[in-house]
Amino acid sequence: MTTSTPSPTWALRLHDAFEWISWVLTVNALWYLFTILGGVVLGAAPASAVASELTRRRLRGEAFPVLHEFSRSWRRHFRDANVALLPGFGASALLLVGVLGMAQAGSLGSAFGVIAVGALSVATAVTTVAVTMYAHYDLPRGAYLFTAMRWTVRNLPHIAMLALVGVAIVGAGFVLPGIIPFLSLGAWITASTAMCIAFYVSNDKRVALEQSAR
Repeated sequence: MTTSTPSPTWALRLHDAFEWISWVLTVNALWYLFTILGGVVLGAAPASAVASELTRRRLRGEAFPVLHEFSRSWRRHFRDANVALLPGFGASALLLVGVLGMAQAGSLGSAFGVIAVGALSVATAVTTVAVTMYAHYDLPRGAYLFTAMRWTVRNLPHIAMLALVGVAIVGAGFVLPGIIPFLSLGAWITASTAMCIAFYVSNDKRVALEQSAR
């Protein structure tokens, strides 16, 4: 006679899900806090870089005091992250202002409106890739955006996947507008970091195999 015990798998998965929801909420709150501490203009790039870096560490299973590490890393990366990433954030912000202005004027469907939306999408994609590269690779400060541009052009299927996730997050925000201040940015940073790091690791392994086969 044998007895069976309920599998704890569902409980572990539920626990993991709640941990990641907690992580998204934490990242979201800290991003806003440290962006404001940097005067918004100079705070967004280092806050995004640190949020991506800590998410990468979290994905690797590391445990650390989040507020302390965020604060320490934000101060350490403040100058370098702004030099490396601020142009991308600036371009994305200006394009977003233009797109919102066209939307309010009802001219988003015009040729200029379509071009502006396309430019905003490209700028956002390149900046997102640059942020995650900053968290994953050690490159010269001036190389991140240019490297991100090249990577974006060469990996359009991956960019399409990122775009779908972004659309899903934005769509969820429209359906449940109350979640926007609490989850949206944290969800985007967490999801984009997880996806991009997976892309980079896979690409690096492929390149290493190709080089070893020569």
